[in-house]
Amino acid sequence: MISRRTFGLTALAATAPLAVPGSATAAAPGAGGAVAASAVSAARGIALPKATPLRRLDVIPSGTFTSDADRVLVAALQGLVAKTSSEQIFIDEGGPGAVWKDFLHTEYGVVLDDSRPTWPALLKRFRQHLAGYVLYDMAGNPPSVNVASSLSGPMKALPVDVSQEAQVRALGVTRQVLDVTGRTEKWAYDRYGRLFSRTTAAELNPSVRYHLRDYIAMTDAFTFYDGVTDWRAQVLGAMKPGAALMGYGNNEYDMVEQASQRGVTSIPSDLAPNLSALSAVYGNEGLTQKPQPTPKTRNKHYVSFVISDGDNVAWNLWGLQQYFSNPDRGRFDVGYGIAPSLVDLAPAAMRWYYENASRGAASDCFIAGPSGSGYVFPAKMPPDDLALFTNRLNAYMAAGDLGISEILDDQDSFFRNDVWSAYLRQPNIDALFFFGYGDTDRISGRISWVNGKPVIAQRDVLWAGLTEEGDLIRNINSRPAAPTSADGYTLVLVHCWTKSLSDIRTVVDGLGPDVEVVTPKAFTELIVRNRAR
Repeated sequence: MISRRTFGLTALAATAPLAVPGSATAAAPGAGGAVAASAVSAARGIALPKATPLRRLDVIPSGTFTSDADRVLVAALQGLVAKTSSEQIFIDEGGPGAVWKDFLHTEYGVVLDDSRPTWPALLKRFRQHLAGYVLYDMAGNPPSVNVASSLSGPMKALPVDVSQEAQVRALGVTRQVLDVTGRTEKWAYDRYGRLFSRTTAAELNPSVRYHLRDYIAMTDAFTFYDGVTDWRAQVLGAMKPGAALMGYGNNEYDMVEQASQRGVTSIPSDLAPNLSALSAVYGNEGLTQKPQPTPKTRNKHYVSFVISDGDNVAWNLWGLQQYFSNPDRGRFDVGYGIAPSLVDLAPAAMRWYYENASRGAASDCFIAGPSGSGYVFPAKMPPDDLALFTNRLNAYMAAGDLGISEILDDQDSFFRNDVWSAYLRQPNIDALFFFGYGDTDRISGRISWVNGKPVIAQRDVLWAGLTEEGDLIRNINSRPAAPTSADGYTLVLVHCWTKSLSDIRTVVDGLGPDVEVVTPKAFTELIVRNRAR
């Protein structure tokens, strides 16, 4: 089985309005969006927690960190501050991160202040938000990093490594709330489980230093890294219906299967920075995709390319933005998976993609990554949990202007119309694109109809080591132009880690005159219009 993943300013003003789009007419949560304001609260979005509405960011360059312990400390401080303050912290990694920071300023009026570029300066500024510190030992007991991160939020206590303790105390944070230098994640769960959120948890390797740890502190998320074990199942089973597991484990299929069986939604985000600040934007203004022309049915074989890993919030916030900068973008139609949870976690980033999408001779089109609100195997979810999941997805699809959702599950689940009915009874879900684990021969290119809407199975991949450009060109050119038949359509999943937009261009340039490349939206509209089977 192959995993989809490969791992691999000046202060501008003294005050600023709350972080709502400039064209919004109100600062209330949910203003300007497709979902009613009553569906969103100041503490919670559609399904995930959000920070205090943002006015100002103290920007610290990641290059100023001199140790891993510095990174853990600043990230936790970020999250603790974001719980209650409209002045927050942003770790500037450069690259795409700088794009989001600048977009928050230009489009949302957020003040950027770079006058405190070191962690001691930030700690002096924000120490009033702390009740003290939790002492851990990164070198001597790596899991104690997660213990300290878990307890940071509910105890309002900064995770402090033994190497930092003297300096932190000298800066005025003198109360040691707890010493966890010799403690384990299981100890923390058994002793303090009542303090942790039952709607948000995090699975995070202790070697990850500042990514996601701000959101962990902000949400009181219990944080662990135990593999796919019985204890992990116990932790997930104790969470409330509709709970989210942030981060990422060490075995893609098994970890998602176990979480799905317990009704928990996985949101890959272990390498996502600044989620506390990015979630502090309210309102859905700008979360509308540019209009696409209605396709005309012609005697063609229709092809649509979809870029993989749209469920991965970290990819959305980093790799996808770089992928998007390829000079071949705009030369052909292409679809991108994107996480609907960005509506809660990073609406400004989602808006940036929509505003910068190509339109004209070729279009960029966004669809919901697998399997909707987050990464689940829908056929393995209990029915009540699936119903809650798809109801929330329906709200996300409206708020994020997404009509199509990807599905990732075992191949045999393609025939589970009872599962797809839970999705397709929702008014804001128009179609499902099915990308499955295992042998694809039985379902390759099939189209199933559920509640009058299509479930469309992938026919090919563009993926190094599986299908290369020349193979894909030959495959597609050999197929018929038959708009009323499933045989007349090819859905291609493009592996984002091994194939670029330039590789897609090679395929497009090699296709014959009877082949037409279209966006996922046009692809679906053609199938529906022609009732292809």
